[in-house]
Amino acid sequence: MLSEKNRQNMELQDELSRSKRVLDEKFFEAGKLRDESNGRGDQVVDLRSQVAELERDIDLVKSQRADMFREI
Repeated sequence: MLSEKNRQNMELQDELSRSKRVLDEKFFEAGKLRDESNGRGDQVVDLRSQVAELERDIDLVKSQRADMFREI
């Protein structure tokens, strides 16, 4: 009976160790994904600012073309 309890205890200890290892791996993976998400978020902000700048440039060119068309 005591040996059976010891065996169960060892199995539970092994299962606990495996669970801790899996949890640590998931925590590490979550950290990597969070960092990647933050980086992509920064890229999105940069790209949106570039889009806004290009839209301003397009509006400027349209205005210049309209002025040139009126002159012609």
